[in-house]
Amino acid sequence: MKATIIGGSIGGLLTGIALQKSGYRVDIYERSASAMQGRGAGLVVQPGLMNYMIHQGISSHQLFGVPATQRQILNDRGYPTYRYENDTSFTSWNYLWQQLKAYFPEENYHYNHQLAGLHQAGDIVNGTFIDGSQIETDLLIGADGYNSVVRKHLFPDIAPLYAGYVAYRGLIPEDELTAEEIDFFADKFTLYPYSNSHLLAYLVPGNDGELGKGHRQLNWVWYLNKTEAELKELMTDKNGIERQYSMPATFLRQENIAELRSRAQIELPEILSARVQQTQNPFVQVIVDMAVPKMYEGRVVILGDAAALVRPHTASGTAKAYEDAAALAALLAQHTTVASALKQWNTVQLHYAAELISYGRRLAKGSGLGQNFIHNKY
Repeated sequence: MKATIIGGSIGGLLTGIALQKSGYRVDIYERSASAMQGRGAGLVVQPGLMNYMIHQGISSHQLFGVPATQRQILNDRGYPTYRYENDTSFTSWNYLWQQLKAYFPEENYHYNHQLAGLHQAGDIVNGTFIDGSQIETDLLIGADGYNSVVRKHLFPDIAPLYAGYVAYRGLIPEDELTAEEIDFFADKFTLYPYSNSHLLAYLVPGNDGELGKGHRQLNWVWYLNKTEAELKELMTDKNGIERQYSMPATFLRQENIAELRSRAQIELPEILSARVQQTQNPFVQVIVDMAVPKMYEGRVVILGDAAALVRPHTASGTAKAYEDAAALAALLAQHTTVASALKQWNTVQLHYAAELISYGRRLAKGSGLGQNFIHNKY
C-alpha cells in the first residue's frame, strides 16, 4: 500500500520511517523549499524515542545527544539549593531532524510542496498542491503541525488557542562561556522556579550536531505570562508582520529584546540574567492549547502537533509524535483492514493525548502560568 505524508518535520519523518518498516511505500511532501533549520532549540528526549532511534540504527547512544546526570534547583541568588540524580538526554530540533532526514530515503522526500486540498473517493485519497501537481494514495497522513492543512480539511473550526503565556528561548555557543560557567551548567538540568514563572537551562548539540566539549550550545527557556494585548505587541516582528505561534531568531524587535533583558536583570539571579543578556537572537514560542475529537476520517489521518498540542513542561511533544507514528504503523500491520486499525489507533492515541494535555495544564497551573486554561469544545 501507498502512504503519503504531508509535512516533513520530525513527526512526518518518524511516521514515514515507521510505515516503511511495516512495508508501506511512503512519500513525504514538505512545503519548505529547502532543508529546515532553526525550527527550534533544545529538546528533552523521552526514553522511548531515544531507544527507538538507537534500535533502528538511526542514531547511536554516543551520538544521540548531550546527557545530564544531575538536576539542580537554584535559589534567588543563583546557588543550587538542591541536587539529585537525573537521567536525561538533551538534543536540539535541528540535530534530531538531521538524523531522521539522513535515514529516510532522499528520493521519497519532496520539498516545495504545499497542500492546497484533498478529496476522498472510496479507499483512495487525492491531494492537490498549490503548484497544481496531484497525488493519489491509499492513506494520507497530516503531520503538518500547528497550522495543519489536513486538520483544517477535517475540522475547519478547530485551531490553537492561546494559553496565556509564552516561552522565550535562547542558544549560546559554548565557546562564549567561561570555564566556570560551563562547569556550572555542564552535565546538569538547571531549573530556577519563582513566582508565576521559571527558567530552565541545559547543554545541547551545536548547530551541526557537534557533541564535543567547546562545540555545544547552552539552551535556556524562560516562561512568562502575557496578556492578549502584550502578546500582540510582542508577536509583531521587526518588519511589522504579526506572527501567530512563534517569533524566529533575528525577527524580534529591538525594543522587545531590550525589555526582556531589563526584566532579566530584575527577576533572575546573575548566573541566568547574564545568559539572557549575552543571547544575541532570542526567539519566542507562544504556548497554545488544541485537541481534536477524532484523528482520522476514512483514509485521512492527522497526528502529532496537527492533532493535539501538549504543553512543553511535559517534555513530551516530540515523544507524542513518535508514539502516534509507532502505534499507527504497528496497528496497521496487525489488523486485516485499515478501517479497524485506525479505529483502535484513534481510541488509544486520543486517550494518550488527553492525559498529556491534562498533565501539562496541571504543571503550568502549579507554576502560576496562564490566565485562562481554555480548550476546544466539541
